[in-house]
Amino acid sequence: MKAHVKKLLAVALILTLLGLSAACGKGAGDPEPTDTSSAETTTEETVPAATAEETLAQTTEAASEETTAQESVTQIESTTEEETTEAQSSAPQTKAEVIAYLNDALNAVKANRPGFTKAYKRDASGDITGLPGWLSNIIRQDETKTYQKGTDYTDVFPAAGYSWSSRLRESDVTKFSIEENGQYYDIRVDLGNETNPTPGETSSYGRCMSVVTVSSAESIPGIKNVSMQYHNGYVTARVDAATNRIVRCAFSAAADVQASVAVIGDVSVSNIVSTETFTDFVW
Repeated sequence: MKAHVKKLLAVALILTLLGLSAACGKGAGDPEPTDTSSAETTTEETVPAATAEETLAQTTEAASEETTAQESVTQIESTTEEETTEAQSSAPQTKAEVIAYLNDALNAVKANRPGFTKAYKRDASGDITGLPGWLSNIIRQDETKTYQKGTDYTDVFPAAGYSWSSRLRESDVTKFSIEENGQYYDIRVDLGNETNPTPGETSSYGRCMSVVTVSSAESIPGIKNVSMQYHNGYVTARVDAATNRIVRCAFSAAADVQASVAVIGDVSVSNIVSTETFTDFVW
């Protein structure tokens, strides 16, 4: 009976604490000229020397043509530079611009409800202390599901439970990057460390992902002293520069979990990495 209770409590702990969801919660050269001067006889004709006036006119005309050609080259270079500057300025550049652009692109998913494929993976790459070995397989999860256009994504696409997807702020992001890849912008933002984050706009992770709260975990009988440390979180997105629509995106976070469980005792699981990837968008 005691062993049965241990298993039930352990399973409940894994499914609740360790079920961390990152978002539900890159020809040969020209031949050398042949010297035929020794084989051919050249007949030279005597050409009258040009007058001084003619020479001056020819020199002036050549200089004018050279100046015109140089002006044309300068004009072309100037136009090219203007076009390049305009193209570069069309992409978001600063941290604030990139975050605002990413928020808008992600929020458009819930607003417009395109179809997509969602792949969810979770695994613990760190140490597992206090858990029976056979329970470690419960942590691992790998599932893929396709959703049709028009689906309500309130609880499917991050952040779960909200009408919006991302409300990241500059203070939430430790590092960011944006690269132009053909017709796309490839964006990545990284989040820092956060202890016991809360859902929604009250925490950095909650503003773009779903999180498990301490209170919900400790509401399970026999579980107390829960602590969760989120780290190494990031969001990536490829956005069509012409339409500002998401082509693919991913949400990932790692978490270290500690808790006290009745009968079993102290439980510690480190570096549980959860990643949700969304592809095959149909707008």
